[in-house]
Amino acid sequence: MNGPRTLKLAALALATALLGGGAWLAQSGLKRLAWERQQFAQLQLELDNARRLLPEVQQREQLVRSLKDVAQQVERMGFDPSRWGERRLRRAQGPATRVEAAQFLGDLGRGGAGQIFVADVFDIATVSPEAGLFQPPLAGDQGLTFGVTGTLHFQTVSVSQSPRMAP
Repeated sequence: MNGPRTLKLAALALATALLGGGAWLAQSGLKRLAWERQQFAQLQLELDNARRLLPEVQQREQLVRSLKDVAQQVERMGFDPSRWGERRLRRAQGPATRVEAAQFLGDLGRGGAGQIFVADVFDIATVSPEAGLFQPPLAGDQGLTFGVTGTLHFQTVSVSQSPRMAP
C-alpha cells in the first residue's frame, strides 16, 4: 500500500512543482508584459511629439531653402553686405499730425536706392472715427496715432558702378 501512495505523493509533488514553475513563469511574463506596455506608451508619446513637430521642421527647412535662394540672388546681383549698414528706428505709438507723419515717412524714402527701410511694426490710424487716412482732414480733425519700429539699411560706400543684374 505504501508504493501506490508514494507514487501518488510523488505525482502530486511533481504537479505542485510544475504548477509553481508555471505560476512563476506567468508572473514574470506579466511583469514583462507590463514593462513592454510602458515602453510602448513611451514610444507612442515620442512618436506623437515627433509628428506634432514635423510641420514646424518642414517649415524651417523651407525657410532655410528660401534664405539660400535669396542669398544666391543677392550674390548674382552683385550686392556686397560689407557696403551696407543698418540702424534701428523707432517712433513710439502716439499722437501725430498728418504733416508729422508725412514728413517722417517722406524722410524714410529720401535715400532712394541707397537705403531700404524694413518695418517690424507700422501703425497709423485716424483718431476721429469719421476721418479717413486718404481724404483731406475735416473740420475738427483730431489728427492721427502713429508708430513705427524697424531697421533702416543704408549704403556705407558709394558704388561707382551699378550692381550687375543677372536673370
